[in-house]
Amino acid sequence: MAERNATVAQTLQGPEGLVLVRLEFEVNGGCGRCNEPGGCGGVSLAQPLCSKPKSMVVSDPIGLSVGDTVRVAIPDDQLSRGVTRTYVISLMLFFAGSLLGAALLPDLLPMQWQVTHDIGAMIGAGIGLIAAWAQLRASQRRTPMASPRILERL
Repeated sequence: MAERNATVAQTLQGPEGLVLVRLEFEVNGGCGRCNEPGGCGGVSLAQPLCSKPKSMVVSDPIGLSVGDTVRVAIPDDQLSRGVTRTYVISLMLFFAGSLLGAALLPDLLPMQWQVTHDIGAMIGAGIGLIAAWAQLRASQRRTPMASPRILERL
């Protein structure tokens, strides 16, 4: 089980009297050495993309109120499925598109330059990225990730 802390941002009324809460998870990327000597500073690249907290609506089994901090757990199999869905399949489509583009473009547009292999790889990689994005969107609609389970109030 992966555990993270979250803050209750809002309480909601669900169907049939079910009480729901919107949890906000702080996005803190990087290894913690960004500002130290020898740190890569990679988190500073992600800040513009991930600066706002991520939120999720879950059921409230313990009677929380806005502002409470809780520890939540997500099953490991859900995390590994999400990683596979997001990274592995996407990278495979990216590289397959790149290889196919490099192999097919010189046959489709014969030129006398070696550049056609590189252009084909770039075009194929772009098509692979678009296919990866479409695959990710479709798989998220088909099998949404399980909601975290609230373990305790902190």
